[in-house]
Amino acid sequence: MTSRDGPLVSIILPTYNRAGQIGRAIRSVLAQTYGSWELLVIDDASTDNTATVVDSFADPRIFRVTLPYNCGSPARPRNIGLQLARGEFMAYIDDDNAWRPRHLERLLEAVRSHPGAVAAYGGKAHHLPDGSIEEICRPDQGIDTQDGVHSRAALAAVPEGWVGSDFAHEDAEFWGKIVARHQGRVIWVPEVLSDYYIHADQRYYTGYQNTRMYDRAYYARNPSRLARPDVCRAFVDLILAHRPRTVLDVGCGEAWLLGPLREQGVAAWGVDPSADLAVVTRAEGLCVRARADSLPCRDESIDLVVCIDVLQHIPEARLGHTLRELARVGRRFLFAVDTANPSAEGHRTLHGLDWWLARCADHGMTPSPAPVLSLAGLSVFFAEV
Repeated sequence: MTSRDGPLVSIILPTYNRAGQIGRAIRSVLAQTYGSWELLVIDDASTDNTATVVDSFADPRIFRVTLPYNCGSPARPRNIGLQLARGEFMAYIDDDNAWRPRHLERLLEAVRSHPGAVAAYGGKAHHLPDGSIEEICRPDQGIDTQDGVHSRAALAAVPEGWVGSDFAHEDAEFWGKIVARHQGRVIWVPEVLSDYYIHADQRYYTGYQNTRMYDRAYYARNPSRLARPDVCRAFVDLILAHRPRTVLDVGCGEAWLLGPLREQGVAAWGVDPSADLAVVTRAEGLCVRARADSLPCRDESIDLVVCIDVLQHIPEARLGHTLRELARVGRRFLFAVDTANPSAEGHRTLHGLDWWLARCADHGMTPSPAPVLSLAGLSVFFAEV
């Protein structure tokens, strides 16, 4: 649908019991310099006066839908919003955050000025509980819920829509899939366009505080083994010996492997859940923020999945999900696991090599009969589906 002001943008805002905050989000939508939009407020069975606050704006472009029961996460309300959306483009905003006035204008300009583009995203400002503001504006920043807009056509690559998660990372998963499945067609706008208000009354708060603080301290105390040129070169040589056309480095950290592999003609990408690793300095545009148990890749699309010094950091209760996901996207695998230092910081799943080989076999990956290698204190083995 198109109006005199341009194509219609359907804005989806899920909410639950945020009567005291949702007004700020709606006011930021009303303040947009781009006026061709509809706002779909999907009320996830709120028990406070959220409905009264939404209805008080009395703007004909705002529509409220109240669900009969609470869904437990914003994923399903967003999918309901997608079903109701009439726009050519979609955007998302959470009930406790806000957009800068030119958010829609700048992102739509970017998409429409790049032939073939399906989405665009900009930078963000985190308003922290201590009153400080942290601006994040770089291509590898990780696309959070309200950072971007995408065309309706972009959804063809994400038929599952938004997927609920107990880790509160639906946004990284959804946008990560769009980026990975529309390579080169997602445009970065180098401008802060969104405001995130981080507070104790949100699912994201604990994860944000713990992850960011832990990452910074952990990596300061535990520099990557791959930071050593001899170790990095040894792993690159191991990978190249298998002649893969495509490589996915799961838990890529600062993306030490990607540059050397790309120099040898390998199409290499990385994923990492950390929002605080400066991967842009080493592999601009080649890394996506995503978890190992939710990879933005098609089935059997990767020749060689690389997982170095990662698996022992995953809680055992989540390990099965991770191994199944790795087996889904890859054909061959290189695993490097620390089995000798069970008390090392950050280790969650503490077992010997035989246990790891058996777990891979349990989840559809057959360990290679080749001898297990020892490199930089890690047990290194290959597997295939």
